[in-house]
Amino acid sequence: MTDPTTMFDIDGTTIFLGLTGSHAYGMARPDSDVDIRGVCIPPRTIRESHYYSFNQWTPEEQTGNWGARSQAAIDKLSEHPTAGECYQLTNRKADLVIYSLHKFVSLCAVNNPSFLEILFLPDGAVLFAAPQWEVLREQRQTFLTKEARHRYVGYAMGQLKRIETHRNWLLHPPKRAPKRGDFGLPEESVLPADVRNQIDEAVNKIIRDWGVEDGLENYLDGSVQDVLRDRMTQFQAAVLRCEVTLLDEKLYTLAGASIGLSKDVLHVIKQERKYRSARKNWQQYQKWQTDRNEARAELEAKYGFDTKHASHLIRLLRTGLELMTDNQLRVFRGDAEELMAIRKGAMTFDELMETANGLQDQIRGAAKENTFPTEPDRDAIDKLLFSILD
Repeated sequence: MTDPTTMFDIDGTTIFLGLTGSHAYGMARPDSDVDIRGVCIPPRTIRESHYYSFNQWTPEEQTGNWGARSQAAIDKLSEHPTAGECYQLTNRKADLVIYSLHKFVSLCAVNNPSFLEILFLPDGAVLFAAPQWEVLREQRQTFLTKEARHRYVGYAMGQLKRIETHRNWLLHPPKRAPKRGDFGLPEESVLPADVRNQIDEAVNKIIRDWGVEDGLENYLDGSVQDVLRDRMTQFQAAVLRCEVTLLDEKLYTLAGASIGLSKDVLHVIKQERKYRSARKNWQQYQKWQTDRNEARAELEAKYGFDTKHASHLIRLLRTGLELMTDNQLRVFRGDAEELMAIRKGAMTFDELMETANGLQDQIRGAAKENTFPTEPDRDAIDKLLFSILD
């Protein structure tokens, strides 16, 4: 099938290009990446096609001929106080990704932080903006909902999970690859992989069917529902840091028994899952050791945790708190100097955890008073999208 990216002029249909990442945050260093993100409007022959679709595009050669608009954006980098210098450094490349308008709008509508921040970039980070983009930008508050709180906290918890995983590897590095015998398993699995997968799917479906959130609406008033959903979200964020939890084990056992699986079969399956989890952890540990750069490894060894992830963790939580407190999304960070100090090791691990927990408590409290709608105004977003496409 024909590649849809060859069927139209991506550069000519681009309505926006902007500088994202550390340069937009005001947290750039001499070795920081130069990340450019854009949005284009594919022609109707692509948008409405039954056979073709376009979501995003990255040039094969990031430093090649990108077209007039993209190249003009690159040239404009020289005016930026940090990005121009980083781009000019030897062997530095600008990373360009251009999204379709529909993909961009759909991810903004669910309050994905990476896409919301593109929409809320400060003027100094905007490299190109067509009139259609200005229409979208003027209505950007339309996209903000209470979901932003969970998205920002969720992204922050992703950083925290990496911090905790890497810290565990630093303090307790795995000695060797796990063996099946470590989990009481024979060298060859008695259950083929496809059978294990089918059982896993069946058991997980039972667990999903036991979900209680949907049933809340039938038995509880709105205020209690909100409190319970809040607690459930916090609980899920906590347990998802672990590969296998005690609760997960109990649920799996109960669900398996409900479809007639014996204790022996369930035990074998659970041990297989633990073995696969340990093997995945070993593989990730090996990749982490190979891929991390020397400077970052030195910081981790010195402070006992990944300070870069720590600065992102605090940035995400503070941004989420500002959203819940005064309904404003501030991409450029007034606290950039402090965040960069965290990256250089200004906080101990215990201080980081205390600060992160305190910020989560503040976000939780602020969310109770926040005036954002619970869900996006779908009609308003569609109307805005149609006005841009007409």
